[in-house]
Amino acid sequence: MKRKGLVGLFVLALLLVLFSCSDEPISPEKNGHIRGKVTDAETGEGVPVCIINTSPPTVSITTDSAGRYQILNIPEGNYTVTASKKDYLKTSVSVSVSGGDTTIANIILSPVEDKNTQPSAPNNPQPANGATDQPIELTLSWSASDPDPGDSLTFDILFYRANETPQYIAVDWSDSTFTLTRLQYGTTYYWQVKVRDSQGATALGEVRSFTTRPLPNNPIVFTSNREGNYDIFSTRTDSSEVYLVQLTYSVSREWWPRLSPTGEKIAFVSDRNIEYQIFTMNRDGSEVFQVTSLPVAGYHNYGMGFCWSPTGTQLLYSHYNKLFRINLDRSNLVQIATAPAGRNFREVDWSPLGDKLVALTIGSWFYDSEIYLMNADGSNMTLLVDNWPGALESPSFSPDGSKILFTYDVSGFEASNGRQMDARIFLMDLATGDTTDLSTGKPAGTNDRFPRFSPDGSRIIFCNAPNDESRPGDLWIMDVNGQNRKKLLSDGTMPDWQ
Repeated sequence: MKRKGLVGLFVLALLLVLFSCSDEPISPEKNGHIRGKVTDAETGEGVPVCIINTSPPTVSITTDSAGRYQILNIPEGNYTVTASKKDYLKTSVSVSVSGGDTTIANIILSPVEDKNTQPSAPNNPQPANGATDQPIELTLSWSASDPDPGDSLTFDILFYRANETPQYIAVDWSDSTFTLTRLQYGTTYYWQVKVRDSQGATALGEVRSFTTRPLPNNPIVFTSNREGNYDIFSTRTDSSEVYLVQLTYSVSREWWPRLSPTGEKIAFVSDRNIEYQIFTMNRDGSEVFQVTSLPVAGYHNYGMGFCWSPTGTQLLYSHYNKLFRINLDRSNLVQIATAPAGRNFREVDWSPLGDKLVALTIGSWFYDSEIYLMNADGSNMTLLVDNWPGALESPSFSPDGSKILFTYDVSGFEASNGRQMDARIFLMDLATGDTTDLSTGKPAGTNDRFPRFSPDGSRIIFCNAPNDESRPGDLWIMDVNGQNRKKLLSDGTMPDWQ
């Protein structure tokens, strides 16, 4: 009985709740609509494919081909309708949506103004258009401006010679100067600069030209270690830098330059292929050609043992204990002499008269040196300078073939590193055997080395360097009697004069 009473009470309570709720009315959800058109502020025409968004978010749609749009069945309330499209300023309007009503929201879009102005064409070129006698290392410069504040400028530089395909040597270059190096002498170059601002607008300068100065007819060649590597240069007895010409640019050692008797070619040695081989090149450094396949090698021979034939058609060089002659085109390699037992050829020179050779032979000990005179075919080898104590080096003929130069360290010093303490230049008369010390004016603590005659035989070019090797040697010239010593330039060695 108690259980039935409890159930009845529960049912009665539920009915009371239901009847009490039915007294409040139920309101249906109220939705409205938004319609409108997006119009171009300048043309008054509809803007198609314009993105329409609302906040609070409802849907994201785009306008039709006439710029119309509609958003249907969204809850009533306040909305911000935004229209956006590339090249227009984004624009919004605020609307209120009522249930069952359509709210009109037309939007006018203003095109974005293009405020970027094209930069000015590059002008004020340096060197000036048509300039001549220009150095082979120079800096191009120009002026350019942009009327828009804050715009940065970059440059593309076109550079070429006549009958060449123009090429860009710089793209997006941020400076209005550009340095050119290793230009060719006597050559006309063309260049053009295009400027670009940070918005991408460009302007093109005129094509301009300049011509480099003619190749100096420098009679002196030498080796210098000016940038951490040995290269070959040429110069004049006037040591003005305007006449200084760098002829090789290599990561290898390029040294012992020798001018041909005709003055058309320069022979030199290089270790670009590990061993020292002889190469030739034009006076301007062009058309480099390897002549030898057997290296210039032997005891303490660092590529120095070679010379030109008097006609300039052949080269003579040392390969251990042998002397070889070879044509400039690599043909006709002929052995002409063999050194005395236990010795190698180290240096050699051919008389300008064509009849004699002078050669220095050396043993395994650096200071074990002798100078020999022989016929041009290698016969009749005769001892000219005996094995004196100390270093003996650099025999070479005078232009008339009657004398030779050589160096000798009069201190007689001998050490395992080959150091010299008081090397002097000596002149020997081959007819009499008389020998003259030409280095009486040499500063104490220095060595005179690598002497060569001037073409007329009246002067001598040589290297003077501290005997402690604390700095590179310098090039000097003096009269053939040893007077009027004059420094030609700093940091130079292994000279030749033709």
